[in-house]
Amino acid sequence: MSIRLFSKKREKDQFERLAGESERQVYAVCYHMMGSREDAQDCAQETMLRAFKAFGSFRRDASFSSWITRIAMNVCIDALRKRRSVVSLDAMREETNFDLPDAAPTAYARLEQKERMRLLREGLDELPEEMRQIIVLRDMRGMSYEEIAETLELPLGTVKSRVSRAREKLSGILQKSSELFSSHSV
Repeated sequence: MSIRLFSKKREKDQFERLAGESERQVYAVCYHMMGSREDAQDCAQETMLRAFKAFGSFRRDASFSSWITRIAMNVCIDALRKRRSVVSLDAMREETNFDLPDAAPTAYARLEQKERMRLLREGLDELPEEMRQIIVLRDMRGMSYEEIAETLELPLGTVKSRVSRAREKLSGILQKSSELFSSHSV
């Protein structure tokens, strides 16, 4: 019996270490998927809870980061389906200063950039969940195609084609939205 308790404690300690290393990444993924700090915190907490409960089934030959990111994506998708409303990414821009600051932007340049970000958020909101998810992982989180394939448990070729289709669809949405997005800037 004491051997079993030791094993459980060791497993718990291992989970806490790995989860601690991934905590910021999990929150960032949840934040980009959900669009608000409160929803992201709820989803990140739910992710950690689900991961802890399922840690016994985690294959040690896989990447913990990819495994927990996949759980986070599933939690967010579940939350979005329950909510069934459009995800607003306004809070993301305001809270994380998503814009890259110019050295000395003019008032017009700042206004134009703000409008571009608003249109980009609206464009992301129009994408189906699967496409938004792939854009978040690739273009906002900077994950490699291989990491996305492992995270979403998809073949590498499927990931590449989904990224391409999602970017193409987002580009089409943005080009229809405004003259602020020309075919060169998207």
